[in-house]
Amino acid sequence: MIRNFFPFIIFSAVLAGCSTFKSIRCGTPSTDTYRDFAVDTISANIAVNKVLISSADHDRYFEGSKFSGGRFNSETISEYFARVRGNGALLIVRNDTILLEEYFGDFSQLSPSNIFSITKAVTSLLCGIAIDEGHMSLSDPVTKYIAELNAADPLFKELTIEHLVDMRTGLNFQENYSWNPFSKMAKLYYGKDVVNQFKKLHFTSKPGTTHYYNSMATALLGVAIERAVGTPYSHYLQEKVWKPLDMEADAFISLDDSKHRQAKAYGALVSNVRDLAKIGRLYINGGVYRNKQIVSKEWIERSTHSSLENEAYSLGWNNIITRIDGKDVVTPRFFAIGLFGQVLFCDPEQNLIFVTLGQNKGCEYHLLFDDFCNLLAK
Repeated sequence: MIRNFFPFIIFSAVLAGCSTFKSIRCGTPSTDTYRDFAVDTISANIAVNKVLISSADHDRYFEGSKFSGGRFNSETISEYFARVRGNGALLIVRNDTILLEEYFGDFSQLSPSNIFSITKAVTSLLCGIAIDEGHMSLSDPVTKYIAELNAADPLFKELTIEHLVDMRTGLNFQENYSWNPFSKMAKLYYGKDVVNQFKKLHFTSKPGTTHYYNSMATALLGVAIERAVGTPYSHYLQEKVWKPLDMEADAFISLDDSKHRQAKAYGALVSNVRDLAKIGRLYINGGVYRNKQIVSKEWIERSTHSSLENEAYSLGWNNIITRIDGKDVVTPRFFAIGLFGQVLFCDPEQNLIFVTLGQNKGCEYHLLFDDFCNLLAK
């Protein structure tokens, strides 16, 4: 019976298209799935100014303290991550000083890893820079940059750049992470010619009326940015972020295919914990690095100050929600998160940055980091 069923799956996949066949062949996405795709390289500086330092006299609270209760069993944070994370990395930074840097399994310093949806926060950063430079504005309709959509669903003419970065598109697209090779998410991730996929989209509600997190919104945003600035995603990221921030290693971005070469701006950037920490530092410092304004303070402010009306999501970032006097309240702590618990977490009040990468989502790491920030605040 199984032998008879397998050819049927393969035959169905061929009928459904090569994206389905590729998703079956590659299986569930992983931190090194990018090796299955065409990629562009984002080059680091040739002469890197290392600004994340290890200091002998730094606060060793995270190194030696053992925690009990909740997720912990009388263990240090390193012991906890070694047990729960398995294969991955952990970095904690304050004031450019590395408080803790640990690698587990086959991860090592500067190990490249798919950061999945943390990519959305980086794409948002590029959007802010493009707006600062006058290439686009939040009120622009997406059809201004993706003209092919003028002949698609009429609601595309009402879909703006702001709707894309705030996830208020109204698109009929389900963000489904279960391994289903026939899903729209699998077609987006494994398929070719993403712009052709855009033309087949429809809406469940009017753009701007509801918040629903979905990767198709950032896929659209990525193409719009590329066309607005007139250069590939990788080139723009390299010149406006990677080199100016003195990143220590080259990054990579997967493409829809080798012919169309549209960056998967929603979830396929490949980087490491140290360079991601520098993104966090840029946001904590109001968009400034080495006395240079990389992106406007206004963009940073809006990115890191969301509202409950938009489910604590703003311009590619999330804020931590806490409960005070029986009511949900948005806190100043903000984070970006990926499919397997890749997290870039920032506490601007204590100037703390936490980064973790890896494949095993052993817990909600952003909530774990929030707990540590509460402990330190006391």
